[in-house]
Amino acid sequence: MNSDTIHVAMRTWATKELPARLHATQVAKLLNCSSEDVAILVSAGTLRPLGKPRPSAVKYFSTIELIALFADRDWLDEVTKTVSSYWRRKNERRKGALVATRAAALQLN
Repeated sequence: MNSDTIHVAMRTWATKELPARLHATQVAKLLNCSSEDVAILVSAGTLRPLGKPRPSAVKYFSTIELIALFADRDWLDEVTKTVSSYWRRKNERRKGALVATRAAALQLN
């Protein structure tokens, strides 16, 4: 982060009265997505939680770091692509399983 980005992030942080660390629900609200999407971003490496939490632990994120990332259009583009790709693959798998189930049911009739 360059110094201008840090200053803008600090001003934004101060005016919004946000805590220094945010949990996944708060991050999701700022990103306008679900908490599950935040977990997807963490597993993809797009978001980095503070410390080294265990997979099942509550994860906290640095507010200053997030505000700086929110100002980066390329990062937001990557977030959108990551979440969209995840849900597209999940829906394709579900549709594939549904088609296979229907085909099996038709063979039984």
